[in-house]
Amino acid sequence: MPGFGWIWNRKEPLLDILKGVFLILAFSWLFYDSLLAIPFLLPILILWCRECRASRRQKEEEQFQRTFREWILLLSSSLSAGYSVENAMVQSCRELSLMFSEKDIMMQELRDMLAKLENRQSPEVIFQDFADRQSSEEVKSFVEVFCAARKSGGSLNAVIRSTASQMAEIMDTRREITTLLASKIYEQKIMTVMPAAVLLYVRVGSGAFLKELYHNPAGILVATACLVLYLGACLLGKRMVHFEI
Repeated sequence: MPGFGWIWNRKEPLLDILKGVFLILAFSWLFYDSLLAIPFLLPILILWCRECRASRRQKEEEQFQRTFREWILLLSSSLSAGYSVENAMVQSCRELSLMFSEKDIMMQELRDMLAKLENRQSPEVIFQDFADRQSSEEVKSFVEVFCAARKSGGSLNAVIRSTASQMAEIMDTRREITTLLASKIYEQKIMTVMPAAVLLYVRVGSGAFLKELYHNPAGILVATACLVLYLGACLLGKRMVHFEI
């Protein structure tokens, strides 16, 4: 089906797909009491994988920002010690590899930059290529100011430390907002689970109450409406506690 092709072409992690399949099985049993509902619930799998990918992308972006900030601080320290820009890039990458995993996006970017540096490309060109591949405004701003400082002969060390300071403020603001919203996020997660948990409790404990809901057109329409409202409320609740800084 197109839905499965879309998922596999995106190379979603197997664990996310398995969780989505389990979710569909659970919904087909809770809301319809029939495995025949599974083909009609496949859009939920696509929606689930999208949400998982968005959450994973957000975590990767936060990790990238932390790694990038540490890198430019190490780069600044190397420049203060008297290294040239080229040698400072090599030294900062070596020190950063001791702090973060080689699988981090920033570490992969640094390996790519060092490979280009060995091919005698200038730091300005390397940094510009790096900025073109990233959507982060902090990276683009840093590269623009760095290239301008190199051309005008300005203080690279001051530029780098200023960028690191600005990033620290942004990260601190994000951390404060996350702390303030922690209880609300926890409540939102509980409220997301509660409707399905109550339905499961009634289904297991007093299945006779739901008997008229299954295997008839009216019951299927009511169950579908409830499921749509439930999923919509889950998505709305998640959006309400998510802020972009």
